[in-house]
Amino acid sequence: MKPYRRTSTAATLAALTLLPLLGAATAAPAVSAATVRDRVVSVARGEVTPDGASPEKTGSCDKYFAYHRNGGSCAKTPWCAAFAEWTWHRAGIEETPDVLAARGIGEWGREKGLFHTRGAYTPKPGDLVIYGEPDGGTPGHVGVVAAVHRDGTLDTVDGNLGDAVALRTGLDPSKVSTNHQPVSGYVSPPGA
Repeated sequence: MKPYRRTSTAATLAALTLLPLLGAATAAPAVSAATVRDRVVSVARGEVTPDGASPEKTGSCDKYFAYHRNGGSCAKTPWCAAFAEWTWHRAGIEETPDVLAARGIGEWGREKGLFHTRGAYTPKPGDLVIYGEPDGGTPGHVGVVAAVHRDGTLDTVDGNLGDAVALRTGLDPSKVSTNHQPVSGYVSPPGA
């Protein structure tokens, strides 16, 4: 029989800290909704074009169409929806809309139970803000919610705003409109 050996708390904590370094099996941490939302915002903010320059001049907005089934080109298609969908996809969200229409994203969100009507929901960073009723029709607009302020205003990153990816700050969702369409609501990332 081995004698009982008492270890100090510091020695126990040091051993537990070294376990992952020594190759001991550890469970992978769960990805939190906050982490997903943070990645969405980081990806979107990383695409804001300098001085409002067109993406064609800084690297082509056609990359936002690259993963879509139907492809497309920003030279031929309004690309705010392509940008929003690409942002979610690039942030690692597995189930993303593939509709290439702003109001179509709202419709997709409604079908998936992810659409929230403005006024009945407080948006969160990483949500998509939908301008116009979610019916797949046009015109409309969609942007990525980058920040929500205490006064209820939002910062958004929008593709195809003045033919650029632009950061818009201090937007009041009850008063702002784009393409003559007011904010109808928000689509949350699946699982967030």
